[in-house]
Amino acid sequence: MKKKLILLLFFDSLILSIFASPTDSISTVYHNGEFITYCQVWVKASDSICNLVANDFDYQMCYNLNELMGWALKGLNLRKERNDLMIFYFKSTSFNKETGILRGIGDVIVPGIITFPNIIVDSKHYHKNTSKGKNTVSIDLQYSDGFIKKMFATLTNNPRNAKGGWYTLETHIRFGWFFDIFITQRRFRKIMEWRLKRLIYNLRDEAEKKENMSITFLEVNKTYQY
Repeated sequence: MKKKLILLLFFDSLILSIFASPTDSISTVYHNGEFITYCQVWVKASDSICNLVANDFDYQMCYNLNELMGWALKGLNLRKERNDLMIFYFKSTSFNKETGILRGIGDVIVPGIITFPNIIVDSKHYHKNTSKGKNTVSIDLQYSDGFIKKMFATLTNNPRNAKGGWYTLETHIRFGWFFDIFITQRRFRKIMEWRLKRLIYNLRDEAEKKENMSITFLEVNKTYQY
């Protein structure tokens, strides 16, 4: 009887620990010609640090693309790196404060088949902070040269406690006629989904790096206090 009780307590604690542990995830569904991707990653950083990183991402997306390439877009192969399926060359962004329109310009190349130079993508830009520390950055496609027919993306910092919270990224993408034929669900994972995953992990890594630097700074200051 005693052994059964110990085993029961063990399994109960195991189940509780599993459900209490944050789980990163990414998934894409295809519905009515639209790719809907949802990814979430647990960030071991305070909400103030997570919001700082989200704000940096938002600002640099509008005003400093080269800086953004060094961390948030690092490793996403957006500067003409070789790829057998599709090559991206993300050239520039500009933001109009009066209209709230974020314009991106770049080339899209399908190797050996066709090149689409200087594609323009205009999106409505939204940024919202709430009193509970939640931070949301969204873009909603207004115009494109044919590469994308519909796009809506939302990045959210959703704090859970003093030591961590979630970064979530939800995207809705419908491609133009040529790319709609070319990009199957399997190709979408190889062309887009891994980039979305890499983006949100880059944001997490930056937040956790800043959090660790902040903790180290406080510890050093504490050491030298008399």
